[in-house]
Amino acid sequence: MAIKLATANDLEWVNAQYQKIDFVPSSFDNEIIAIVTYNDDFAGVGRIVYLNDEEVEIGGIYILDEFRGLSLANELVGYLVETAKKKNLKAVYCLPFENLKTFYQRFGFNEFEHDASQVNEKVMKKHQWCLDNYDAKVLLLKLVDDC
Repeated sequence: MAIKLATANDLEWVNAQYQKIDFVPSSFDNEIIAIVTYNDDFAGVGRIVYLNDEEVEIGGIYILDEFRGLSLANELVGYLVETAKKKNLKAVYCLPFENLKTFYQRFGFNEFEHDASQVNEKVMKKHQWCLDNYDAKVLLLKLVDDC
């Protein structure tokens, strides 16, 4: 298992994975894209999306079916969280499906008291879109400062 940062040559593969699961395509305009490998095969992908200079969203976590059960999502999310922490950001958000709440809490994400004026507008819009378009409930989580 290893984590590598995606290059321009990897972007077609990354977006082919996201297309399979109806996620928004990636670009290098405002993202750090990480690929998790297993035995030198691309096994999954995730990203940090910059909302502005001080706020990001960690998301787009996807492990290919044939690589599930190998704890690769743990490695990938851990890498993304550690990368975000090194940036000294004001806020790190995540919008997981409700059944993944415990998984993301292990990395320091929690639900938090908020109103729309306290949360980045892009995250609020995406959260509402998710609530409107997915059958499963989507949570709005934030990385706690003391993790």
